[in-house]
Amino acid sequence: MYVEKIPDNHFGPITKEVIDNLLKGQSIGVYGIPGYGQSLFAKQVAYLLEKRTTKPPYIIKLNLELESDKITVLKKKICSILKQKDFDEIQLSEFLYKNRLIVILNEVNSPKYRKLFKFLNSIRWDNKENFAVLTVANYSIYTNQNEYLVSGKDIFFKIRKVPSFDLAGIRRIVKINNKEYNWKTPEKVIRKILFLSGGNPALVKAICFAMDEEGEAILDQPGKLIKTQPLNYRIANIANLIPQLSVEQQIHLGIINNNGTIFSELVALYVKKNEIKFLDKLFPGLTKTDRKILSIFIRNQDKIIDKDQLSIILDQTADTYSEWAIYKAVGRVRDKVKDKYTIKTLKNRGWKMEK
Repeated sequence: MYVEKIPDNHFGPITKEVIDNLLKGQSIGVYGIPGYGQSLFAKQVAYLLEKRTTKPPYIIKLNLELESDKITVLKKKICSILKQKDFDEIQLSEFLYKNRLIVILNEVNSPKYRKLFKFLNSIRWDNKENFAVLTVANYSIYTNQNEYLVSGKDIFFKIRKVPSFDLAGIRRIVKINNKEYNWKTPEKVIRKILFLSGGNPALVKAICFAMDEEGEAILDQPGKLIKTQPLNYRIANIANLIPQLSVEQQIHLGIINNNGTIFSELVALYVKKNEIKFLDKLFPGLTKTDRKILSIFIRNQDKIIDKDQLSIILDQTADTYSEWAIYKAVGRVRDKVKDKYTIKTLKNRGWKMEK
């Protein structure tokens, strides 16, 4: 998908907000759940800054995953703009007195780049009006805010979530993909794609790919659909967050809707079906509910699993929520696996499994 082909408001009002912040010298971070369009968002902001502003700023684009010595790479890019052989902070400050420089960091999927964040923070400290940083990250910039802030509080001053796409957005994505990949996804299935994908652009693209390979009828076979590649990979990335994040975090990120249901029909189905293989051989007599619960505990050994997380796995909603049922379900599993695992109850916190 080429950035020149998407409209300026492809991601909604957040794109303009981000650009306005950067042009005012305000650093900002954006994030979303896996598949929200992280790379494309970074490219679009850079494109709009370069092509559609009256006085384009100087822009440095840096993909953190592709560079080993990130500070050295950044210094070289700065030197190239300054037309200097060696990096000099005084020369940079003099440059920034008259010119605007924006650094766009992409693929920031953990707060581990502390040296780079501190380096950027030190540059910005003396050049706040004409130096800004856009950090395009996954959900971790929200769930680990404090760790990011410790490393560079001035470049993580504002963080904003990129929302899922609505029906008009899905229609736009389908139209672009049809043209780009010569697919023939019809208008009549766009609403169905919205419910299946929950508005996640990566899931939309993968669903359309599956339709091109298997035919339109696969939309009515969700069990088969979630097994197709690369859709299965994309769904798994999102589903694996559910036992790791609190319910409050999942609601904020848009994984869970306000009514307690998972945002995507396909992700919800994957969660129901995705159980650890061979559990029945290890523990004869497990029920379907037992396997769901045990799968979550095994994947998250030594981590605390709370009631709300299990209520989602058990497909409870706001209307059907039962704390008693959750305790009984965990108790049954605890008795069946006690020879190999210990499930400890942590008062007012939840449960934790240990070998």
